[in-house]
Amino acid sequence: MTISSTDTIGKMSEKQGDSFSATEGNPLKLKVVSDVHLGYKNSDKESFNRFLDSLQSDKGTTDLVLLGDIVDMWRRDASGVFLENWDFVQKVIRLKEKMRVHYVAGNHDYHVLQMRGHSYPFSFAKDLKFTDGKYTYMICHGLEFDPQQKAAVMEALCHVMYDPIENFEDLFGGVTQPPEKRLSQILKDVEHIALSKIKQGEILVFGHTHHPFINEAENVVNTGSWVTDSTVHNTVVDLSCGKPRLSIFEGREITERAKI
Repeated sequence: MTISSTDTIGKMSEKQGDSFSATEGNPLKLKVVSDVHLGYKNSDKESFNRFLDSLQSDKGTTDLVLLGDIVDMWRRDASGVFLENWDFVQKVIRLKEKMRVHYVAGNHDYHVLQMRGHSYPFSFAKDLKFTDGKYTYMICHGLEFDPQQKAAVMEALCHVMYDPIENFEDLFGGVTQPPEKRLSQILKDVEHIALSKIKQGEILVFGHTHHPFINEAENVVNTGSWVTDSTVHNTVVDLSCGKPRLSIFEGREITERAKI
């Protein structure tokens, strides 16, 4: 998909597809967030809404990527969670007049991939690819790198409609535990699997683990989360001209680089 001077960005966000590119002289500027878990008691919804409001005055961003687990269908009714957070939907509708908005499915909102003929202001996708001149951004939630995530289980949990999903720990083999606990022993394995998928010239951005970082080579980026369970949370990734940046919303830029 190509951004041209005759296209309205709001209209572009309605078109289906997982590949986007910029025209010469019009570089892409992406903001990427994930794992807000709206519907979960420890989601920092208030801060996330302020972040969305702040984008109204952002004149440079071309694309906002909601990188999965934005709503938590494992803890709330799959349809009701959007209704309960309709203020979030309305903010996205307004943002569509300024930028494209993409929604990538995560494990906690995996069911969005089954939604057809919906009226939500999103194009739901499994993953995204952005090409900006010589730069290529590969964007996915990260469940793909987690050996414990299975499509049938993720879909089933989106229909549980029972708040304390931790009660299902034995039935689902611990997959319902928060990632801070569940991935504590395999986090490095997940990150190395992600690293192994990168091709020359690509930058991979994923979420899922709630562990925000940019690696030393600056070709692997994790978006972190917006849940207060995580020591570092409310993190935003900026991508422009092949350079990733990671910041805490209303806080500092994270300049440290991870060794993976």
